[in-house]
Amino acid sequence: MSLRFILGDGRCRHDQAVIENAKSWLEKDHKEVFFLVPNYNKFEREREILQLLKEDRVEDFASIRAQVYSFHRLAWFYLQQTGLLSQNAITENGASMIMRKLLLELEEELVLYRGEINKAGFIQQLLAFYQEMHTSRLGIEDLLAGGAAPSATQDEEKKYSELAKIFQRFEQELLERALQVEQPITLLTRFLEGSLLDDSPVEQAMPNAVSMNKAPDLSHALFIISGFSAFSTQEQQLIQVLMKKSHVIIDLFLDRGYPQELPSPLNLFYEAGRTYYQLISFARENQVPIYLDQKLSVNQEVDKEAKGSMQQAYNEIETFWRQTQSQVNYPQQSSVKDFLAIWKVGNPEEEIRQIAASIRGMMSDKKRYPTLRYREIQLLIAEPEIYHQYIPKIFTEFEIPFYIDEEQMMAQHPLVEFLNAFFACQSYGFRLNDILRLLRTELYLPAAYRSEADWLVGRDQFRKLVDITENKALAHDFQGASWTRNEDWELIEYLQSEEEQTDKVDLTAYTNQLRRAFKQDVADTLDWLAAARKNPRAGVTWSARTNRDAVELLYRFLLNAGVEEQLRHWRDQAIQQGKLDQARNHEQAWQALMDLLDEYAAIYGEESFDFALFEDVLLTGLENVTFGKIPTAIDQVNINRLDLARPKQAKITFAPGLNETALPRKIENKTLLTNEERQHFNQLFNGEKYLRDTVVEGSVKEPFAFYSVLLSATEHLSLSYAVNFDTQQNIKMSPYLDRVVKRLDVPLQERGILTLVSDPRNYVGSYRGLIYQINNLSQQAQKNKENLPRVWEQLKQALLRSEWTDLAAQVFESQTHQNIPIPLSQAQAAALYGPSIYSSISQMETFYQCEYKYFVSYGLRLKEREVYGLNPAMTGEFFHDALDRFVKVLIAENISLTQLTADQRVQFVEVVLQEIFGESRYRLLTSSARMNFIRYQLGKTIQRVAWALAKQGQKMHFSPEKTEVLFGQIAGSNGINGIELPLSSGGKLHVRGKIDRVDTAKTEEEQWLSVVDYKSSSRDFDLSEAYYGLAMQLITYLDVALTDAVQLVGSPNVRPAGAYYLHVHNPLLDGQEASEEERLKRFKYDGLFIDEPAVFPLLDEDVEASKNSPIFPVRKDKNGNYQKTTQAKNKFYTEEELELLRKHNRKNMQQSGEKLLSGEIALNPSYKIKDKKRACEFCPFRSICDFDVLLKENEYHRLENLSKDEIIHRLREEEDE
Repeated sequence: MSLRFILGDGRCRHDQAVIENAKSWLEKDHKEVFFLVPNYNKFEREREILQLLKEDRVEDFASIRAQVYSFHRLAWFYLQQTGLLSQNAITENGASMIMRKLLLELEEELVLYRGEINKAGFIQQLLAFYQEMHTSRLGIEDLLAGGAAPSATQDEEKKYSELAKIFQRFEQELLERALQVEQPITLLTRFLEGSLLDDSPVEQAMPNAVSMNKAPDLSHALFIISGFSAFSTQEQQLIQVLMKKSHVIIDLFLDRGYPQELPSPLNLFYEAGRTYYQLISFARENQVPIYLDQKLSVNQEVDKEAKGSMQQAYNEIETFWRQTQSQVNYPQQSSVKDFLAIWKVGNPEEEIRQIAASIRGMMSDKKRYPTLRYREIQLLIAEPEIYHQYIPKIFTEFEIPFYIDEEQMMAQHPLVEFLNAFFACQSYGFRLNDILRLLRTELYLPAAYRSEADWLVGRDQFRKLVDITENKALAHDFQGASWTRNEDWELIEYLQSEEEQTDKVDLTAYTNQLRRAFKQDVADTLDWLAAARKNPRAGVTWSARTNRDAVELLYRFLLNAGVEEQLRHWRDQAIQQGKLDQARNHEQAWQALMDLLDEYAAIYGEESFDFALFEDVLLTGLENVTFGKIPTAIDQVNINRLDLARPKQAKITFAPGLNETALPRKIENKTLLTNEERQHFNQLFNGEKYLRDTVVEGSVKEPFAFYSVLLSATEHLSLSYAVNFDTQQNIKMSPYLDRVVKRLDVPLQERGILTLVSDPRNYVGSYRGLIYQINNLSQQAQKNKENLPRVWEQLKQALLRSEWTDLAAQVFESQTHQNIPIPLSQAQAAALYGPSIYSSISQMETFYQCEYKYFVSYGLRLKEREVYGLNPAMTGEFFHDALDRFVKVLIAENISLTQLTADQRVQFVEVVLQEIFGESRYRLLTSSARMNFIRYQLGKTIQRVAWALAKQGQKMHFSPEKTEVLFGQIAGSNGINGIELPLSSGGKLHVRGKIDRVDTAKTEEEQWLSVVDYKSSSRDFDLSEAYYGLAMQLITYLDVALTDAVQLVGSPNVRPAGAYYLHVHNPLLDGQEASEEERLKRFKYDGLFIDEPAVFPLLDEDVEASKNSPIFPVRKDKNGNYQKTTQAKNKFYTEEELELLRKHNRKNMQQSGEKLLSGEIALNPSYKIKDKKRACEFCPFRSICDFDVLLKENEYHRLENLSKDEIIHRLREEEDE
């Protein structure tokens, strides 16, 4: 009936013109006005339009005759009564399922696309193109025509025919399932044209429906379309019908009309100009009356909303951008400094901080912005993936309410993680990791924990159960069948103390509760699902035979496992905390899963169940769903995407991140058709049907997008970019921004990070943020040895007077904090360690390595989490065990090492190994092929060491007297007395330990005694370590053996022959060294030896002249006399020297006990100057103590490199004091 355009650039008052048109139309009675606006900001535009209508109308305002719709809502408005929309509309997920199903059926027929079927994203691409065909009104026959065109290549023809085949099948499937194929906008177009009634299935089914389905009379309706610069083919065709049937006004940002030709693609308003040309050409061809364009004049006079200079600046910027689009020189007319600011900032995080500070500054500047509200401020973000991560944290810190308009993917929701883990359990055979992922979502709670009156109590109890079970499962490698079989698991401790023994029984029952619940609820459900896959009739009482059964089973499981109930609790908790968007997300996640299951049942329901398909469809389906968002408050700063900017959108706009990669954007074509193929179609249909040329369109849009950003604010505009991000350094500004800086009088402000000379006005925004800023500046001032500048000092005082004073004081404490442990009171120390201290030698060695490590390990009893595997402690335990039993067998059988035959030796070792490997704590060694190999290696090592012991036994005069001699109290069994030292507190220090072997040798005059300690790693005795308390074992063992000689060897008159380490290993030798002599050398004893020539022959009876002994550091000279070897002179000690060492060793022990009970805790890790060995190197508690040698209060306890003579000299001086 008529068409009219409203034209004007960004300076004009488009809104006013639109409203005036609507008002003059409404003043004539019985008329209605429809405003058509883009879908993405419909809510915002509706508010604005109705507000403007309301302001200008004096009499009662009825919004019923003026409606604001998007194209989709308009279709719904007209079609809801007709029954045309009542067919089941299909969701994206449903479409994906149908597409996947038919692709698998068509697999054999496809050539080009056969390999793509299972690739991620391919189905989405197909559906996106199908959707685009609809919006472009491109039919399947058009695809085939494209392939048949003379210009098409053979490959293109194949491609189009395969796409046509896929889409034909797709539409056929939709029809069979009575699902709606046509898009609502297309349906509306045909309905208004009247072309629906001829072939409408509705008409055939219900003849009386025709009257209802008559196209409405639109001759009195006015459609005002604003906010668009281009339309899809689908929308264009609807507009064409509307202009024939009713009155249409289209509002465009366009400087002039283009009735005869298209504008140049370089024109700033190219898109709008092209739209104008296309629509006016159609109107002319179809004799639609065209009214004269309403050209808006530029608003030169100062209006009531914008201040004078601001309006001038606004107009200046508009003119500048429009004119420099095509010309180089630009004569600036008026200043824009107050209106526009341009910042260069260090990094994105700092950029958002500065913006937040500016917003707070503006809100409190009542002089310049007397009525400013948060909702009148917006951020336009060019790169959401970078900036959205900083905004929530920083805006919350600055106490700024905000609303981020972004789609949140459901992939991150715990429900999706729960299902991921649920299916992974089945697919990967119940790996521990998958089981814990499922339990950690806390969506599944066993029934016992859901019966609590307060669900949080139940959840916390369950959390504790999962924590403890996780620890035990990691230590025992409980995965796979351990969780799914009926038998309970059994916990084994490898090295246990008494307390742990009793815990073990309780923990076995405790952790099995979780295992049983998991087996019954989760594992059995998965079993049933999987049973259908393996053998649907294998006597399983109930299993999923069809997909519908599987959906039902999963649904029942989700209810019985309490998943829905948990989500409800989470929702309620979020509502209580005022987090409405989170609450809504929980509801939407559950709803999305229910919809998905319904659709799955509808589409695949009757087919036989396929586990892989079920998993795939559910997980990809949920991961692609987005949460619908609505603002949760009215007064919030809006955070929008940059490409959604429009003129006069807000009073204040900040646009961060305008660097050369973000603007203009690099447009990629990610669709199924290349740009050449798109052009091929566009030429073929000569403009009637139109496929977007993604790259060209994108690049044409960018200057206009920035134009919209420049004009988006009416009072102040801030543009900024960050120079560094992540690994990128010196990023350049956007060429568009560069153009603004170079051609207008706007200085580029360098906004660096906060320093002592920074202006607080650019940084300070809230008390909470101020705490961290002042803390940061105080540290800078300390470093530069300056005082805090006066203005910051005043801010600090104001802060300490505010309600944030407690938090501030806590944070400021960090400036004077020293990394020094706070001592315990004597009462606390006594409570922690007891009035009497029971300690092992290795614990006391730990004390001298680092006192703080002792406190954490044995005071607080912190332990690293055990992880299943063979650790050094276990290997050591195994070797000790095996050798002890081997020697005990010999003693029991009364066979000395000299009499032992090779066969007996092998046989005895085998018996011992069988015995040990049979014990439950070594069950680990048969758990896998790798462990079986390690077990074989351990067995070989024991055989080799037994061989060495036998060989040594044949040479030595010494023979084993006792093995595994316990002294003090160990794990509930008492050994010989050991060492007890009095402490000043009145208690005693009891030292406990285990001597691996005590050897004796008798001559006519004397009885000699030595102790042997087995080591699974090579160890040399270091006297300075012994002196400083880091190597106490050998001296203590010798001390105990001599003190309790009566109990050990039945006679007090024994003399020390020494204390030695024996390295338990299976040496690797190369071919030349493989003689027996060489191999035996690898088992040479090392330690302290008595400097007494009478003992040397007892150590090795058959040394040849001029040769060294292979087992001890002694040799015979050419005359057959025994002597010490030259390298080992320092390893020999007189009895008096050994006595001095024993006394010093006891003194070290006593000192450690005294210091522990005094409550003093020093952070003093040892550092050995000789070989740079640091106690911190492998310490598991480094993250607790935070020892840092760069802090002046943290010092190593440096151990000097002392010679033997120097140490003996010091010990004699000690003795004389």
